[in-house]
Amino acid sequence: MAEIPGSDQLHALALLALDHGIASAGHGPVIPFAVEEDSEGRRSLTRFPSGSLEEGIVHARGHVHASSAPRVVVCFDGYVAVEEGRFDAVWVMAHEVGMAASVSFFQRYRSADAAVEAVGNAGYAGEADPLLPVDPATRMPPG
Repeated sequence: MAEIPGSDQLHALALLALDHGIASAGHGPVIPFAVEEDSEGRRSLTRFPSGSLEEGIVHARGHVHASSAPRVVVCFDGYVAVEEGRFDAVWVMAHEVGMAASVSFFQRYRSADAAVEAVGNAGYAGEADPLLPVDPATRMPPG
């Protein structure tokens, strides 16, 4: 299997956001949020409540696009279809300086009584559109 692009720090940030998203799903629909991590490992989380899931994702993406943080993630609620069927899932798009694209991960979950529980392990869904600025001609960070 090919290695997942990005640093160990980016992968850890993505998994942290997935865990937070699953915990948030226990309180209702996951409000899209962004996490920025600076070069010293300090993190900040910003939620984007809005009229629709899609609108919240657009605001979260715009927020991280303007960020000066070297690592960012956007997390939101959605679905994933796998061999076993269609599942509710928390999604994370993660990007760091030096990458031409973001990477996306998902964590399936199900409601059990009044709680939410993760189903299986986090999955890697491949590369996605960049979250941080990328030169359209080279598909690499400007510089």
